[in-house]
Amino acid sequence: MSSNSSAAPSMVRTGAKAGAAFASSVAIGGLLALLLGGGVFFFYLSRLSGPGMPALLFSPPLLVSMLLLAFVPIYLMLGVARGRSRAIQQFVMGHGEAMSQRVTDVIAGRIEAMPRTKGALERVSDVLSPDAIGQQLAPVLGQGRAVRGVINFVLDRLPLSDLMVQWQQSRAAEAAPAPGAPDPVLRALLTQRIGEMLQNAATPSNKPLYIAMAAQAALLAVGMWLTR
Repeated sequence: MSSNSSAAPSMVRTGAKAGAAFASSVAIGGLLALLLGGGVFFFYLSRLSGPGMPALLFSPPLLVSMLLLAFVPIYLMLGVARGRSRAIQQFVMGHGEAMSQRVTDVIAGRIEAMPRTKGALERVSDVLSPDAIGQQLAPVLGQGRAVRGVINFVLDRLPLSDLMVQWQQSRAAEAAPAPGAPDPVLRALLTQRIGEMLQNAATPSNKPLYIAMAAQAALLAVGMWLTR
């Protein structure tokens, strides 16, 4: 009883940290959208103002300005995406190992309960919905947004079809357990893949932001050359 009560506040604290990480990343994304996206756009737009502006309609300089304006929502979307990654990172840092094991148990249990008839295992993704898995994990991990984010992250990236092929090939050399019984080979494969994915999720990358900033700088350079 005490272990469950201590786990609940820990999960609440992790959820609060994940929410704060998400909010701060979205705020930074909004700030970048305002300063970099909007600031660069209005700076470039000031170069297009003047008596020659009507003649610039549908011209390359005006097209550049429209493309620069697109970086406002791009920076905002990058902030939201990074916020999700950082929320998952907080959850993985606090409960990654336990989460990996429990998600593995739920997914493996559903696969093990499926009939081994021809074509049945190829449709395994149909029975692995985030809602169903979230409901099974709710008594232990709760139903917070961070938990659901991790479940969606795993199901979106788990190569189930490849895993089923690998599992069946590994099982070809030895007798399969009875239907519904735990399969150590399947669980080992799932544990390895899910653990790797969560580990990658715990290290969000700044690469998309750097690419966007480089693309914006290159576009601005082209615009400056066109309006020289």
